[in-house]
Amino acid sequence: MTETRPATTAQHDDTAKDPVCGMDVEIETARQRGLTSRHAERDFNFCGRGCKLEFDDAPEAYLSGDYVPSM
Repeated sequence: MTETRPATTAQHDDTAKDPVCGMDVEIETARQRGLTSRHAERDFNFCGRGCKLEFDDAPEAYLSGDYVPSM
């Protein structure tokens, strides 16, 4: 018999979800590379410069309930 595990969306304490593309991002690496932004008193971490710039141009677009992150 094969054991099945439930799918989880929980993040480890050391990772975060890039709000633009949905990738898991190591928070410390993002900080070291300057790939963080603060918006509405929250910190956001990004996989790369492109996602950070996209977010910085229009953060509300990526935080709306209608937006689905994609790579």
